[in-house]
Amino acid sequence: MSVDSRSMDPRTRLVREKYFCLRPKPLERWLWQQALPPAAERVFWLHWEEGMRSGDWCSQIALRRVAQQCCVDTSTVTRAYQLLKLLGLIQRQDPGRDPANPFQQATAITEVRLPRTLLADLSRSPNRLQINKLSDQQAPVAPRQEIPVSSTPEQQNIPSRAQIQATWGRASGGERSRYFNASRTGAPRMEFDADSRLTTQDRQQLLRQLGQMANARMTAMEHGNSVHPPAPGPDCGPRRLSLFTLAHTRSRIAQIAADTQAPDLLRQVVWAMEEGALKRFQPPLALNIALKKIREGAWTRPNRMPPNWSRLAAVPETCNAA
Repeated sequence: MSVDSRSMDPRTRLVREKYFCLRPKPLERWLWQQALPPAAERVFWLHWEEGMRSGDWCSQIALRRVAQQCCVDTSTVTRAYQLLKLLGLIQRQDPGRDPANPFQQATAITEVRLPRTLLADLSRSPNRLQINKLSDQQAPVAPRQEIPVSSTPEQQNIPSRAQIQATWGRASGGERSRYFNASRTGAPRMEFDADSRLTTQDRQQLLRQLGQMANARMTAMEHGNSVHPPAPGPDCGPRRLSLFTLAHTRSRIAQIAADTQAPDLLRQVVWAMEEGALKRFQPPLALNIALKKIREGAWTRPNRMPPNWSRLAAVPETCNAA
């Protein structure tokens, strides 16, 4: 078979020219183990791809569009949402009524999540080979040390929950404070009380934890990453809140404000969080500050906010059963 005939093969064109879906193997295998219905799997992967494309793992897709793309009916999508929420795979936030049409419900925001049982086994899954990094540095790849699945926490030198609680039960208030300060500043060691009730094993375990956190902080600084990324300062450019944060903000304001005041208050709070005085705080803290001022009647319209500024756009959806 010639090269031209192979290039004209429809299978070859399908592989070379059409889109692929990216599905992490650990997550896909976990879904297989749960024996999810095929329709629920389709709904989850649809929101996974949309959330990955948006960059914040949130998507806003109307119920009818989900049913159309997954080739199922809307009632099947509703049951799939209920099952996925029960397994901890998605989180849905109702943004309230559509501002353009108060008689219609706005499309809910869906955030894809990873369950705790999957996160516990994620470290055992093999990582992909970093080809680009290897070609740039030409460094040999060290053999990966596999942790036996059947090994117990004692064999891995990992304390159990009961042992951790017993350790902190023996620690004094001063030792707890010094441990917290050391972990916050990245110090690898801490001082113990002269009459400390901690055993030698307890002290070694706490010092080992501080050393691990200090090494992780040092590695992050060497790669130019911050362990705790700071909030954008007042001189930085405007930030963009995620769809899920916007829906959560709309819901919280609707709980404490009148229906006639909620839309305008929402615009003011979102502008303050994205471009105003509240942008120097992380979104959860900024929202709590704004809600507290609204409840106390101390909220005022931001000074530099444009009169016709608009950030929110909701897609109407007539079904909110999910």
